[in-house]
Amino acid sequence: MPVLNEVPTILSKTKKVFLFICITASYISKGQNFGSSFDFLLKETNARVAALGGVNNSLRDDDVQLVAGNPAVANGKMAKTLGMTVNPSFANIVQYNLAYADSLKNRGNVFTTLQFLNYGKFKETDNTGARIGEFGASQYAFGLGYSQKKGNFFLGTSLKFIGFQVQSNQAYALAADIGINYQHPRKQLSFGLVFKNMGITLKKFDSDNPMKLPFNIQTSLSYKLQHMPLRFSITGFYIQETDIQYLDPSIPGKLDINGKEQKPKKKISEQIARHLALGGEFLLHRSFNLRIGYNHLRRKELRPEVGAGLTGFSLGFMVNTKPINFSYTYSGLGSTGGFHFISLNCRFSQFITKE
Repeated sequence: MPVLNEVPTILSKTKKVFLFICITASYISKGQNFGSSFDFLLKETNARVAALGGVNNSLRDDDVQLVAGNPAVANGKMAKTLGMTVNPSFANIVQYNLAYADSLKNRGNVFTTLQFLNYGKFKETDNTGARIGEFGASQYAFGLGYSQKKGNFFLGTSLKFIGFQVQSNQAYALAADIGINYQHPRKQLSFGLVFKNMGITLKKFDSDNPMKLPFNIQTSLSYKLQHMPLRFSITGFYIQETDIQYLDPSIPGKLDINGKEQKPKKKISEQIARHLALGGEFLLHRSFNLRIGYNHLRRKELRPEVGAGLTGFSLGFMVNTKPINFSYTYSGLGSTGGFHFISLNCRFSQFITKE
């Protein structure tokens, strides 16, 4: 088998990288808790990923905005492509995302990303409550990345400078993503593994209060069915967290036959389900796709008591032409509505006519 024959060589060349990943991930995961001051880094950065449940790191094609999920998926098909996404939210909060990639031929691929979350304007008051002006707040991350092919495996890394601004207060951090992607040589099967946001805080708002980074181990599998126009993906996230199920102690439990209240207990099946996101792409035409996704953690934590609706579900579509790719997604987030994602990929190479 050609694939099996090349595995020892690949592992030999990259064993230092794998060793570094394992040691670093093991070290950083100690003391990590669910939630972070920089959780915006885990937010969807494009309509396609948003439509597939909010996370994915196995898909690898010409969609340049996928590099934000896994630096290893950067490839030559993304060369000279600019991706842009706008994600308007509640209370005038808007997120903007940019990604651009280019190819170094046989020396690999490079890319850059920008994630900017604008919280809008807030009223500024004095001690008496009188308004004296207004101030803004925002978070941003600027990244540079590189990927290279090793047989059927692809290795990638990106370095991100992160900022958090509230009025005149500033906080900074530096983080790295390290990813692996595998593409089956014959079948449309791909696998991804990424260690996200490994790094340090450079400056905090308050020296007494920590501002940790949202370290996250994610793994993903995508497969295109042979005789159906459907590609499905399943992604595991927060792999390093063994317990992400929350049980509200204020909710009364059921009464047993003796009239004693029995509080609900955490279940293994529920713990596993909350680590997973499912997504499907219906490849109806090379120029038009429909997308659907489900995130169990979101549905459980954001669903209202009455009328869960589309909480945790996402729906989207893609219209593709040679120079431009347009995508839209609606992601349900409870009784308050949902998020809208609008993405545009511009392939500059298609605008240039060759003589």
